[in-house]
Amino acid sequence: MRRPVRVVVVDDSAFVRRAFARILRQTPEVVLVGEARDGQEAVDVCAATHPEVVLLDVRMPVRDGLSALVELRQSRPHLGVVLVSGAGGISSGEELAALGGGRVQFVDKSAVSTMELHALGARLLEAIRAAAAEGGEAGQPLRRPLRPSVLVVGASTGGPPALELLHAGLGRDFPAPVVVVQHIPEGFLQALAARLGARVPHAAERLEPGGLYLAPGGSEAILAREGVELRLVLRPPAPDAAHTPSVDALFSSAARTCGPGTWGVLLTGMGRDGAEGLLAIRLAGGLTVAQDAPTSAVWGMPGAAVGLGAAERVLPLPQIAPFLRQALASDTSALPSSNP
Repeated sequence: MRRPVRVVVVDDSAFVRRAFARILRQTPEVVLVGEARDGQEAVDVCAATHPEVVLLDVRMPVRDGLSALVELRQSRPHLGVVLVSGAGGISSGEELAALGGGRVQFVDKSAVSTMELHALGARLLEAIRAAAAEGGEAGQPLRRPLRPSVLVVGASTGGPPALELLHAGLGRDFPAPVVVVQHIPEGFLQALAARLGARVPHAAERLEPGGLYLAPGGSEAILAREGVELRLVLRPPAPDAAHTPSVDALFSSAARTCGPGTWGVLLTGMGRDGAEGLLAIRLAGGLTVAQDAPTSAVWGMPGAAVGLGAAERVLPLPQIAPFLRQALASDTSALPSSNP
């Protein structure tokens, strides 16, 4: 299965960013993982979201696109680049040479009026495909950062004691926010949060490293970025949603938003919620773990994930937290695998 190309859009015009976002969301070939308003924010957003292609405006306040590109290329030499220029875009051959010659695609947004940016759709997608191919990373395994951007956890039947053991093993100094979907009656959720020392957000909330967050009932909980800030956003569930909140919805949004910086753990539970979401995380280059059958109260959800090939590791519950702690300081590709 070929995964979509991860793209960041950088433009000082909110109207242009929205127009390009609409174009990108119309095709499964790409996924929009972040937006930035200037060159400096572009550097920060790309560091957080790990894109394969960046659509980069040339002339912007605070920091222009060309100077930002020099820094981006230093940290991500294989990054695909589509320079989006308006009037007076690239002014000299020296500038063009500094960009790496043919390793940059160009789109002239001044070719259409501001109200007709949608007409650039075909050209944008063509440029993204070419930039991804030149970068040499699209469709290939992404280099996984050692420090996760987020750890997402799903559980159902037998989940509360499993979550307690997992959380205790991670420790207070775990460097990423931990977001949990636990299928549980709403009346028991606050008691579980108190036992875990977790927050139960009731509105969009900024996620802090080391924080533990339990998704509330009645809403779909998804991850999104505002600039470099990672937030948990609550939205109405789909009318046919089997579970509210949904592990699949949380996991899939984490894969889209954080890519290879996503770590996902699927614990004991009935059914298959979370199996496809864990697969999305693995396809995005993230680290995925499923609880094994002997230590699960019900091996439904993790078993379904294993059946899809979504779990990079299948571990007994007591070994999951130590494995994650070890992965913080290790190349996870070198860690022993328990995958069948």
